[in-house]
Amino acid sequence: MNKLIAIASIAATVAALGTGAALAGTHVTIKDGAADYHNLPSYKAIWDHPLTQVLPNKSLKVAVTDDHIQRSCCIPPSLVVAGKITNVTPVPIDYVKLIFAFEDKDGRVLHTERMFNLKAASLNDDAEVQRLLDEKPHFTPLKPGETDTFAFQVPGSELPHYSKVELMTFEQRE
Repeated sequence: MNKLIAIASIAATVAALGTGAALAGTHVTIKDGAADYHNLPSYKAIWDHPLTQVLPNKSLKVAVTDDHIQRSCCIPPSLVVAGKITNVTPVPIDYVKLIFAFEDKDGRVLHTERMFNLKAASLNDDAEVQRLLDEKPHFTPLKPGETDTFAFQVPGSELPHYSKVELMTFEQRE
């Protein structure tokens, strides 16, 4: 019986080595299927969403650098949008107010979110946060040509079913 096990073991090893040797020079081309995969209806139903459209502003260059649905085992899905804003005017801008408008297929606004650029983020603080941090809202102006960032996260439970989301920017000078 031991002799039979030994012979089977050796035969399996030789077969594996033979196959390995036969495949050693083989080249496998992996086709990039990501584009095809992302177009599947099942993928779109779970992961896809209307991407943010930036409305033009002659004083600011706005670029969305991230726009995705964040999913986790521990928290509900959230829409995360982040980007950069650049002051393209010859004068400083105190801060930038950003408004995200979520619209239905007929263009009716269903929900809005308001925020400020990172250097003015404390303008979002409510009275209780100001008390806890012991500071007043403040901002650092954007000099001509200077770039700052923005980011916002909206829980999926806060968002209605929307067909379009637009980002409007308003430069503020005080």
